[in-house]
Amino acid sequence: HLDFQVIKRSSREENYLLRREILRKNLPQESHEFNGDFDDQTFHLGYFVEDRIVGIITVLQNGQIAQIRGMAVSEDYQGKGIGKKLVEKVEEILSEAQIHKIWMNARETAAEFYEKLGYKIEGELFNIKPIGFHYVMTKYFNS
Repeated sequence: HLDFQVIKRSSREENYLLRREILRKNLPQESHEFNGDFDDQTFHLGYFVEDRIVGIITVLQNGQIAQIRGMAVSEDYQGKGIGKKLVEKVEEILSEAQIHKIWMNARETAAEFYEKLGYKIEGELFNIKPIGFHYVMTKYFNS
């Protein structure tokens, strides 16, 4: 049960913990660092239960376009709506920033999750080695 829960800005280091645990399992140590992590326009959000970070998302902004990266939820907290809340919070922040388009490279296994949130597949399935198959998915916002 989720007693005290909050979505707030998190540090790169906090996000790296879950990226390694969920997204980069069995990969080299450095693979959890993404290009853009240190950019001024980049922000990281964490979903915290008590003081434990159980969900993460990173957003890179470039003008009126934003990219979602590194979205993950701890295995023991998956299926509880945390990912959906993180994406909705990002959309809320970005709509205030007049972003027109959000895109991501979504894992094939996550495409249905994002479709339910209004994202559309653009183009063909492609492989990001050694992680696996992905789709480019996008959502457009009216200015």
